[in-house]
This record gives sequence, structure tokens and C-alpha cells, in this order.
Amino acid sequence: MSCYISSGVALGCSDSIGSLKKIYIVGGPGSANGGITGVTYNASGEITGSTIASGTTIYGFEIKRNTSSLTQNFTKSFENGTGYYEQILTAVFYKYQADLRNQVKILGQNDELEIIAVDQNDTQYYLGLTNGMYLSAGAGTTGTALGDLNGWSLTFTGQEAQPAPIISGTLATVFSGATISG
Repeated sequence: MSCYISSGVALGCSDSIGSLKKIYIVGGPGSANGGITGVTYNASGEITGSTIASGTTIYGFEIKRNTSSLTQNFTKSFENGTGYYEQILTAVFYKYQADLRNQVKILGQNDELEIIAVDQNDTQYYLGLTNGMYLSAGAGTTGTALGDLNGWSLTFTGQEAQPAPIISGTLATVFSGATISG
């Protein structure tokens, strides 16, 4: 594999927007609800298909715009010749309620989460593909003032050798065989 680039990137139009609008969570290959056991790629490196363990469910979590984000930081050790991408997903959920509290408790116990983050441009990112994601921080709050957040702010973190691949196609097509809930 060459370490040299083979093309540039054009500036393009200013037609994209920020923020996430939804995330989907699978417990991972070792979870009780199955898992995504493999993916296939097209020539551009986008995920176009998958193999699914029987009984896999992908759960949707809706997010309000302007509240949640995905950041991928590259960390390199020049001395050691190593580098990796840290995937950090921050998601805000409204209403501190029992169902959400119970989900947060379960998410905090799983270190192999696979998460699909969908941004406002409908780009779908597959996080934790090889090493999984984990709930690294979070806070549930009632707020102080009437206009404050009543809900949860959660941070999921993962470290991968590559940046998160983009999923090409609908989730139902790419992950056919899985139940997509929400």
C-alpha cells in the first residue's frame, strides 16, 4: 500500500450543513440481539452490504438538530510509527424518563457498540466497525431554569485504524436481514 496521495480534492459548493439528526445502535457481535458480522465495500470504500447474525435489531434514537455531533480526531505517534482515529459521538436526548434511563444504563455496560450516525445531509457513518464504541461519559440532568435541558447528554468513544466508513444505500438494503426499529 502506498503512503502517497494520488489525487486532490476540489473545493465544491457550499451546500452541506452540520449536526446529526438520528443515530442507530446495535449492541455488537457478542450482544443478545445479534450483530453485524461483516460488511462489503464498493470501489470508493463505502459500505454497500453486510452479513447479519440471526435476530439482529438496529435501534433508532431520534435527536433534535443543533444538539449532537460526530468528531473524528487523528492521533499519530511519529516515534512509534502508529496512528488511529478517535471517533467521538455526542448525543443529546430529551426528557429524563424511566425508559431512557434504562437504555443509558444498558449502553454504559457494553464496550462493543456499533453505531450508525446520520447527519443533516443524510450521510450515514458506521462507527465502531472493528473495535466497537463505548459510552465514555454522560450526564442526566433535570436542569435548573425552566428553559434548561431535562434529559441526557451522552458521549460515545471509539478508536479505529480508519476513519468511519460511509454507508451507501438505505439501511434496510445494506443491512437486509436485520430488523430496523425506529
